[in-house]
Amino acid sequence: MILFRLISAFLLLYLPLAFASKEIPIWPGENITQNKFINFSKNPADNNRAVTQVNSPEMIYVAPAGKNNHTAVLIIPGGGFSYIMKDLEGLNIATLLSRQGYTSFVLLYRMPHDGTAQNRQAAFADAQRALRLIRANAPQYHIAADRIGVMGFSAGAYLAANLSNDPQADNYPAQDAQDSVSARPDFTALIYPVLSLKDGVTHPGTRAAMYGKNISPQTILQQSQEARVSDRTPPTFLVHALNDGTASAQNTLLMFAALREHKVKTEMHLFQQGGHGFGTGQKLKLPVRNWLTLFHDWQSTLTDR
Repeated sequence: MILFRLISAFLLLYLPLAFASKEIPIWPGENITQNKFINFSKNPADNNRAVTQVNSPEMIYVAPAGKNNHTAVLIIPGGGFSYIMKDLEGLNIATLLSRQGYTSFVLLYRMPHDGTAQNRQAAFADAQRALRLIRANAPQYHIAADRIGVMGFSAGAYLAANLSNDPQADNYPAQDAQDSVSARPDFTALIYPVLSLKDGVTHPGTRAAMYGKNISPQTILQQSQEARVSDRTPPTFLVHALNDGTASAQNTLLMFAALREHKVKTEMHLFQQGGHGFGTGQKLKLPVRNWLTLFHDWQSTLTDR
C-alpha cells in the first residue's frame, strides 16, 4: 500500500511534465524543428526558458492529471514580442491547470516585429488556427467542444483578446477541413494584459512590435482591444496588479468597462501588489498567488458540470 501511494504521488507530480513534451505542429505539412530559446534561470532544476525565435509554430499539449473536467485552455504566453515565456507563462501555468483537471495547449507563435502587417497577421493566424485545431480534435483530447478557452499573458493577452473579439477574421487562407471550425473561444482570461494602444496605457515596445513606431491615431482608436469588444465577445476573466510598472492596470480597467457596456459576463481581480510577469504567483507570499484558484472558481460557474 505504501509503495502504491508513492507511485501515485510520483505520477501526479510528474505526469503533466511528461505530457508537456508532446509538441503539435499547427500547420499542415510542417515538421517540428527546435525553436531557439534562452534560459533565464541559473538553477537547472528550475527552468525559466524564453523562446527567442519560432521557426515552426506549435502547441505543447499538457493532459489533465486530476479528474478530467473536459475543459481546454489555449495558453498564449507573453514576452513583449521579443520572446515567449515558455515556462513562466506557459508550462508552469499548464501544470497547475492540469492538477485542476484542465487540458492545456501552450502556444509558441510567430512573433510580430517591426510593425509589419505580414508579421502581425502571422501571429493572429497562429492563435486562430490553434484554437480551431483544438476544437476540431476535441474528441481525441476528451474535451467538450464548447468548453475551450484562451488565456493570454501580457503581450500574449493582446493576441488572446484579438481572437476573442474577432474570431472569424480572415487571417489566413483555409488549409484543410479543420479551418471550417469556429475559432471563437468559449471563455477568455487576460492576465496583466497589454490591450490598449493608447499613449500612457499601452506598453510602447509591444505596440511598436505590432504596429510600428509611427502608429496612426486611427489605428490606435480602432485596434485597441477595448474598442473592439462586442456582445459576441466571450465571458472574460481579468487579473492585474496595481503596482505593475510594465503594463498599466488601465489596460484591464478599460477592458472591464467595455465588457460591462456590452453586457459580457466578466470578473475582474485587481491586486495591490504583484508587479508584472508574476506567472502562477506561487513564489510570492502575496494574495496574487490565488489568482488561478479564482479563475477556476469563475470558469466552473460558466457551465454545468
